[in-house]
Amino acid sequence: MIYFVSFLLLFIFSLAERVRRKGAGKRELPAEPRPSPLSEALGELLAVAGGIYLALLMAVSFLGLEIPARIRLGSLLLEPLAALSVLLALVQPWLARLWFRCW
Repeated sequence: MIYFVSFLLLFIFSLAERVRRKGAGKRELPAEPRPSPLSEALGELLAVAGGIYLALLMAVSFLGLEIPARIRLGSLLLEPLAALSVLLALVQPWLARLWFRCW
């Protein structure tokens, strides 16, 4: 519990210091957020995985396939379509690069 409180305080003080340094006298936050490359990449990964998941879900529903509700991967229980969509989204950049090199 003490580690969590310490982390939370450090997080709050760090944010306050960053706002103070960037403001340099201004007391207001910027109107528009500025995305970082990491946040943009994470958002793109989730968007691609979501699109793949919806496409797989529609295909399974249309074809009337029965798949298990959960699969065990070590100690984790995962939904098969979600796990497959995240896996495909993770390898998608390399597949796209390969596709553009071949064509």
